[in-house]
Amino acid sequence: MNGKNGSVNLEAFLAGTADGVSAVDSDGVIVAWNAAAERILGHRANEVVGRLCGDVLDARDAAGNLACSEFCTVRNHAKRCEPVHHFKLKTKTSAGDPIWLDVSGVTLGWGPDASVSWILLFRDLTASHEIESNVEDKTTTSPPRVNQPSPGKLTRRELQILWFMKEGAATATIADRLSISRSTVRNHIQNIFKKLDVHSCLEAVAVANRCGL
Repeated sequence: MNGKNGSVNLEAFLAGTADGVSAVDSDGVIVAWNAAAERILGHRANEVVGRLCGDVLDARDAAGNLACSEFCTVRNHAKRCEPVHHFKLKTKTSAGDPIWLDVSGVTLGWGPDASVSWILLFRDLTASHEIESNVEDKTTTSPPRVNQPSPGKLTRRELQILWFMKEGAATATIADRLSISRSTVRNHIQNIFKKLDVHSCLEAVAVANRCGL
């Protein structure tokens, strides 16, 4: 990357992107660190250049597994000259604050003759990650339990009347069948509505069917 034959100069590349950029050699040592990386993670270039990338980031993946190790995704892809797709890492700023990064990489070469083996590109993903986590929590949290009606809440007479209601019987028919007054039937029906927390016979029958009453 010396600027000849149309190739991109490394310093120009580092300065020309808003993403944080860390250039790393085949030993995993940081050889360049741009201003955006300083802004995102708080580490000054003179503090990280010459150190192992894994020691600086000490990052973990979304599952909480240590990502900066001999099994580093970017390093292994660089060895095979494979492209590095976006992935998330959790690390800390120089102040110790947790931060989520969206990470990708560019592989350039491998071996002692390669001054830079890969370039790590990253951006702060903390805000959007927290929003996603909150939404996920709300969608996966079990809904609050609703107090379901049970046969024990209804008296024997109320259960009888509810059965007639399920059959579509009118108030007068229920009164005749049970040999009680219509006003008594209506009182029982109002008690059924209250206990089942409904406002109509149709709702009462629906709840009864749902609960096996």
